[in-house]
Amino acid sequence: MFCYHCQEAKKNIACDTAGICGKKADVSSLHDLLTFSLKGLSFYALKAKTLGISDNNINQFTARAWYSMLTNVNFDPAVFVQLISESVQRRDYLKRLVLAEGAELEESLPEAAQWHYETIDSKAFIKKGETVGVMAAGELEGLAADRHAAQEMLLYAAKGLGALLEHIQVLAEVQTAHYDFLHQAVAYSLQEDTSLDDLLTMNFKCGTEALVLMGLLEQINSEKFGQPEPTTVHIDTWDKPGIIVTGHDFQDLQDLLEQSAGSGVDIYTHGEMIAAHSYPAFKKYFNLVANYGGAWQDQKTQFGKFNGPVLVTSNSFQQPKKGYIDKAYTSGMVGWTAIKHIDDRRPNEQKNFAAIIEQAKECAAPTPLAEGSVTVGYGRNALCSLTDQIAQAIQAGDIQHILVLAGCDGRHKERKYYTALVTALPKDVLVLTAGDTKYRFNTLDLGEIKGIPRLLDAGQTHDFYALIEFLKQLQETLQLADINELPVSYSIAWYEQQTILMMLALFELGIKNVQIGPTLPPFFTAGILDKLSTELALKSIDTVENDIAMMLGSEQGSTEEAETEEVEES
Repeated sequence: MFCYHCQEAKKNIACDTAGICGKKADVSSLHDLLTFSLKGLSFYALKAKTLGISDNNINQFTARAWYSMLTNVNFDPAVFVQLISESVQRRDYLKRLVLAEGAELEESLPEAAQWHYETIDSKAFIKKGETVGVMAAGELEGLAADRHAAQEMLLYAAKGLGALLEHIQVLAEVQTAHYDFLHQAVAYSLQEDTSLDDLLTMNFKCGTEALVLMGLLEQINSEKFGQPEPTTVHIDTWDKPGIIVTGHDFQDLQDLLEQSAGSGVDIYTHGEMIAAHSYPAFKKYFNLVANYGGAWQDQKTQFGKFNGPVLVTSNSFQQPKKGYIDKAYTSGMVGWTAIKHIDDRRPNEQKNFAAIIEQAKECAAPTPLAEGSVTVGYGRNALCSLTDQIAQAIQAGDIQHILVLAGCDGRHKERKYYTALVTALPKDVLVLTAGDTKYRFNTLDLGEIKGIPRLLDAGQTHDFYALIEFLKQLQETLQLADINELPVSYSIAWYEQQTILMMLALFELGIKNVQIGPTLPPFFTAGILDKLSTELALKSIDTVENDIAMMLGSEQGSTEEAETEEVEES
């Protein structure tokens, strides 16, 4: 096993016996073989495209398959055995179509375009997967190691793009061009004669494509559920039994709310699902009562205290503990061996959540975790409506700086840095956020600047698009020639592959001085890091004092050391 595509890779090198996420070596090997087989599928999908051949079922399958390997989505070996066999079958189907058109294939084809199994056998697949993983090429040095890491980064970008495409195709049709790009990026990782610069350019293009898909998902969500608006969300509990819903899938939440209305069961959000409270379509449901708990990594301690069933609709799933394992349900591509799974919805029908609702009726009410409320809902429209007001405050000197602090939370104690950072910021600094890193600071009372809340939460990870669109509009309003001229700093709290896309999007935009934490990705080899540092001034996080001083361009930005130490201790 060698897995280093998430921030919790052991010792920031790689998980080599079992994943910190809970992924076992056998599942890791199946991931490697599925990645390998999907390379072959994309190889033929590109060739088919040149002949005018495109298959929507294959495209949708490809997105789902890449999404299944996103960190903390699916841990069920049987699922990956099926996906591997299906990917090879679909690849060979495309190959037959290509040959039927009279196309000639190269004499030397990539192994991924040729490999075939003798039987669909889990043990054989695991053994084969051990030969095609990250370290299949052996120990590499210098430029070879840099190129290899950049090729791997393309595959992690593909997982993030697959997640976005899967979230979109659940709700609407996707233009073929977006699937074409996914195939192109994956197939590009097979090329042996590409330079490091070429590989990084393709990686950066994945960032651009990610912003396009994030924008498309935002548009679809807004058309279906309304434009998100600033909304107060309760974080306390009520005295009825409840169901907690975590993940990103708003359609699952809506189906559950419809079916549980009048049942005496309350519905609570968790993690990034908290953003649902800000959409008008969900405000009519009186059984959507509050948000319970924090970010995804707290589920093992918090879900047992909830007392009722848990529905996991997308990534950020951990192995359920005994306190709630019999009340855990998964949906969509999420899965864990022996955990109850909700069947996919049929066309024009809702998913059937009857079993989880009936179980909830027999449960105790949630154990209180917190009191009070937080505010969400500063999506693209809400943010852009503040552009003139924020621009004027910047020009008047009331707003000194803006910090974009977005990404995913995680378990490492170093992530206390983000709480300390936000606490220590001067009172004239705005904070824009998206994703569940907000749980490090969203209950802090940061106050306002001239009526503008200092913390503006755009929503889920994909709402990073809203932050970028707002900053582009702010740049135009301030009549600045370059987005780097804005008084804005960027800090990406990376964890999984969608946050990798955030980085790549900023790199493609030419944004400089981006900070990444709590660690730099282990696949940023010395050569890659040198290029990013030299050309874009990429930085890792430092101390709170040093980072604020750098952000504001003077030592005046830091607070007293004793105050910061007090925050870190708490």
